[in-house]
Amino acid sequence: MERAAMFLAELAPQARRVFQHLLRNPGRRIHCTELVDKALGGPNESDPARRVAGALSGMSKGHSNSERRLPFYWWEAPEGNAGATYAVRPSVAAVFLAAQLDAT
Repeated sequence: MERAAMFLAELAPQARRVFQHLLRNPGRRIHCTELVDKALGGPNESDPARRVAGALSGMSKGHSNSERRLPFYWWEAPEGNAGATYAVRPSVAAVFLAAQLDAT
């Protein structure tokens, strides 16, 4: 839980918003367009897949300092479709949510 708290403390604001949305929906695959709409304030002229990937780059400090793999999975879009999907395992979400509660 200590590593989870450290990871959360070092997230950039946009990365935190995306990760929070994933944590509130454990076990569900979420398409990048939903992450843009629900976590990043809605669409703009940029590509949703790139916008989410850019936001998630704000996890790099927390990721490297925690010495663990990223706490989510992602899947590329099937051929002919655009954008990736992302998900957090329920057990991982539980650890991060507990770490947030412990920090408050």
